[in-house]
Amino acid sequence: MIHIYSIIYPTSLEKEDFVGLFFELETEGIEEKDDTLDIYINDAQKQNAAEFIHEICINYDITFTTSFLENKNWNEQWERSFNPILIDDFVYVRATFHPQNSKTEHEIIIEPKMSFGTGHHATTSQMMRNMHSLDFKNKVVLDGGSGTGILAILAEKLGAKHCIALDNDEWCYTNCLENIALNQSKNIDAEIGALENLQNKKFDIILANIHRNFLLENMGNLSSIVNVNGYILISGFYQADSKQLLEEALKHHLIANYMTSQEEWTCIVLQKKS
Repeated sequence: MIHIYSIIYPTSLEKEDFVGLFFELETEGIEEKDDTLDIYINDAQKQNAAEFIHEICINYDITFTTSFLENKNWNEQWERSFNPILIDDFVYVRATFHPQNSKTEHEIIIEPKMSFGTGHHATTSQMMRNMHSLDFKNKVVLDGGSGTGILAILAEKLGAKHCIALDNDEWCYTNCLENIALNQSKNIDAEIGALENLQNKKFDIILANIHRNFLLENMGNLSSIVNVNGYILISGFYQADSKQLLEEALKHHLIANYMTSQEEWTCIVLQKKS
């Protein structure tokens, strides 16, 4: 059985900061709604999650309600609702059960398993669209917080000679491996772990579609592993957070070349200067 905790947003904390409090909680999913944050928990996770959620609600003086979902194959339900994505004539993202599209430059096949990064979200689609403007030929690329691995797969199709698709979630790691095989990718290594594991490596391009708090905390780490004149594409945050991220980037010799916004979400292309 799936337990749903619907939590009222606190007035004392910005919505994105509040959502970030739950990223380390083991869940079946998190859904941001207008009035509530819905957290999906299975039976095995229930006790720890309930204690965690209860403590946060006490700290922020907010309330939550609970409801239940019947047992069913939620991946199957998700797959049925997965629609193909067309980004200009540049890239077409589809599932195995969708027809091919021969009119686009690149086609990516995704096995939809509820991992983040299917291309539907404004952050992922902006990352892909901005990747079109960069030269990936013979570049070494990091896809940090890779989810499905879609950005690493696109980077390889754009000519990258080697990509690391890194995520700290085992579900995402497994799904990424599936998608690497589906796309017959030869130059992508999926890894499970943290950014600190890569401190001895250097990259020409880093793709970091994660969330604001992670980017703020790790801007220095990202800068330390990208080559001079290399690029870091960041997304996963609201347009209102851009100024804070740009200020943090400047501290680490990262200059914004350009930025885009879609549905209040922003993507920034940073370049490292000496």
